Amino acid sequence: MSQSKNVQELIEENGVIRGVRYRGHGGWHEVRSPLTVGADGRFSRLRQLAGFEPIKTSSPMDVLWFRLPQLPEDNQKDVGLEGRASNGHLLAIINRLDYWQVGYVIPKGGYQKLREAGIEVLQKSIAELAPEFSSRLHHLHDWSQISFLSVESSRLPRWYRPGLLLIGDAAHVMSPVGGVGINYAIQDAVVAANVLSTPLKSHALHLWDLAEVQRQRELPTRIIQAFQSFMQEQIIKGALDTTRKFTTPAFLRLPIVRNLPAQIIAFGVWPVHVSH
Repeated sequence: MSQSKNVQELIEENGVIRGVRYRGHGGWHEVRSPLTVGADGRFSRLRQLAGFEPIKTSSPMDVLWFRLPQLPEDNQKDVGLEGRASNGHLLAIINRLDYWQVGYVIPKGGYQKLREAGIEVLQKSIAELAPEFSSRLHHLHDWSQISFLSVESSRLPRWYRPGLLLIGDAAHVMSPVGGVGINYAIQDAVVAANVLSTPLKSHALHLWDLAEVQRQRELPTRIIQAFQSFMQEQIIKGALDTTRKFTTPAFLRLPIVRNLPAQIIAFGVWPVHVSH
């Protein structure tokens, strides 16, 4: 494994990707391979170099992710996702059993304004949305404890070219609404290993092998992105609108619906296993 290398070019010969050129210690270098896999995230350099254009699947928004500690009196029975909304603010709360994972959703571009106002303003807003967390908000005292995520989910119509396959956020940028990108990237990698290991070992890799990886992974990706788009367009937009009162839809208060996102986060639409 070679780390801290900056890929600058794809090596293309007769329409087939044969590897990459990168800058590292000592200047330019090449790595040649029968298959180049792009797993370089939502801002994928390989996606850009390959000329792939993603299709946006939901409106953009910004999310601040952070953790709050569990207390002995906390309810450990419900491990689903719960949402709180008030006065143009939205809080997503996930019980991770040993800590609370919290997402504070704000309109696109609102992060800098919030940060300038100070972390005390964020603490106050959280306390208003979730009063039961008031006694532990002193644990959230520095912006370094908060992960800022600019959310703009999208997917590629085609994840591959001859000699090149994109997986994970490089192929389909996932919103945190009901899905965490790393879980789906891992499942993409497992399916890719299951499908491609034999043709790679036999030096008989074909374009349809790469297409098969996308075929197996595209449906669960589209399902979760459709769910994310529905939640963002029908629920989150309304919750962030300060011009009208927001009421949480009754169906979201049903336990089976509340628990569904956490189950999807943990296991995906359906589980994927390594073939032996």
